[in-house]
Amino acid sequence: MSEALKNHPYAKTIWDTLLAEIGNKYGVAALMGNLQAESGLYPDRVQGDVPYSSYSQEYTADVDSGVISEYDFVYNGPNGGGYGLAQWTYYTRKQKLYDLWQSNKSYYKSIGSVQLALDYLILELQTSFKDVWDTLKETPNIRIASNMVLHDFEAPADQSSAVEDLRESMGQEIYNTFASGSSGGGGDSGDDDEGGGTIRNSHMSKLLLYAIATDII
Repeated sequence: MSEALKNHPYAKTIWDTLLAEIGNKYGVAALMGNLQAESGLYPDRVQGDVPYSSYSQEYTADVDSGVISEYDFVYNGPNGGGYGLAQWTYYTRKQKLYDLWQSNKSYYKSIGSVQLALDYLILELQTSFKDVWDTLKETPNIRIASNMVLHDFEAPADQSSAVEDLRESMGQEIYNTFASGSSGGGGDSGDDDEGGGTIRNSHMSKLLLYAIATDII
């Protein structure tokens, strides 16, 4: 169990939200291991901001305020352009992240909000990366799911066996930290928060319909 993960400002929220959607602890751990490798699980992280610092927060505030324009955010991000929880880099994916934020700024207070990052991540997986999504929901194996996220969703420049090993180990550490007491495939079962789950499912259903209707996804 990792104290750093337990004390992380976003890790438990990310775990709980993804588990509510994916329903499989192995898949959630595998996905989060990759996200940890990409962004350290910070939804406002700017590529190259290592270790995570106020630079990411300041950049995000400038996007929120309009000091950094939509065009510059989408096409001219610093240090290679990656941004956010999954380090979205390609301009079409960043444009859709930006559009989703703009669609409901009263709900998504910031381009760097964790709820925006999670909603966009889930929408992308459900629509544009369906094979990855199905694997995350069904696999009983962290390594299989982790490799699929690495190669088919994140697709960084380095996809070597060493990177596979590292991301699997990160996923396993996340599983060891959060799986016990959570409901979903694998580990000990806990109590379902049926009210919260119903609200979340309703939110995502409406969001998916809106995203498809407006061509955000």
